[in-house]
Amino acid sequence: MKRCLQITASLRIGGAEKVARDIGLEARRLGYEVDYLVFGDEVCGYERELEDNGCRMIHIPSPSENYRRYFGTLKQLMRQNKYRVVHAHTMFNIGWAMLAARQCGVPIRIAHAHSALNNGHGLKKMIYEKLMRSLILHNATDLVACGNAAGIRLFGREAYEKAGKCILNGIDVDRFSFSEEARNRIREELKLDDAFVIGHVGHLAPVKNQAFLIRLLPQIIERRPNAKLLLLGDGEDREKLKALIMKEKLEDRVIMTGNVRNVPDFLSAMDVFAFPSLFEGMPLSVVEVQANGLPCVLSTEVPRDVYLTDLLRPVSLDDPVQWIELICDAERIEPLRYASELQKKGFDCETVMKRFMYLYEREETKS
Repeated sequence: MKRCLQITASLRIGGAEKVARDIGLEARRLGYEVDYLVFGDEVCGYERELEDNGCRMIHIPSPSENYRRYFGTLKQLMRQNKYRVVHAHTMFNIGWAMLAARQCGVPIRIAHAHSALNNGHGLKKMIYEKLMRSLILHNATDLVACGNAAGIRLFGREAYEKAGKCILNGIDVDRFSFSEEARNRIREELKLDDAFVIGHVGHLAPVKNQAFLIRLLPQIIERRPNAKLLLLGDGEDREKLKALIMKEKLEDRVIMTGNVRNVPDFLSAMDVFAFPSLFEGMPLSVVEVQANGLPCVLSTEVPRDVYLTDLLRPVSLDDPVQWIELICDAERIEPLRYASELQKKGFDCETVMKRFMYLYEREETKS
């Protein structure tokens, strides 16, 4: 029996986590026994669904609590289960996984970069990243990134340009295609009536910068009196954002749904998408938005890899006036044509999963 281990840190609802979920489900379809290694005791996001599909969840303490213990746990797990594939998604901590996998004779060792985030330059952090990068480059069989910026961040420019593989995040294009029926239903459920709906999907965290949109909203309302902000997602910033909404007296203008399963329906209900991230790797939500034919105003910090259609309008976070203008002037035009456009470019999930499964199934050629 072929076995694979996905090391994901968590399985909360999010872009990188969804990619790990999709890969595991596809591997199951091909006959793999699939384990997920997650950090901490919290059960969240995609775990129940994956268990229902025959995957096993393994919870352990975070590596940062004790790196030596983490490395020992990895080796014990890999020796016991004799994995064919170890596929790690945890950025620089991937170094431990790649070293353990090589020492335990795992033939396919995939390091997967998901983010271009650089959240500090302290000496200790720089030394740790240099060590982990060295372990990755000397022990991984495959260097994979969701976008070029993420690949360069994790592997270094020289190594990534020489040996990296860019496999962009794929989606179920048909599922995310615009639906008039879904638009009407969601707008009725949320009592949006004739509102001009500014939407956002993302983990509620500082890097996603939802506070920026809340602060812009009063000025947007001056130009678009029927404007409302619809925030999909959950996370550690939820209470801070709620407090900011109250401070700005916007309780009747901002809707926070938490995590939802039917994201495509909510996208269809929106009139414009706003994405003011401070950093990104290759954000899946922006791909989904384009499949939905939804105009999108986004931060210039989002990598160019995600520019797949003419729907995107990049703006510096230092130019709030331009953000307001582009959001207020946005309108949907022929939204149904964009899903097929993305499908032709190979961004459907089926095409992307075939590329990953090629790595899993190829001949073992590297020790």
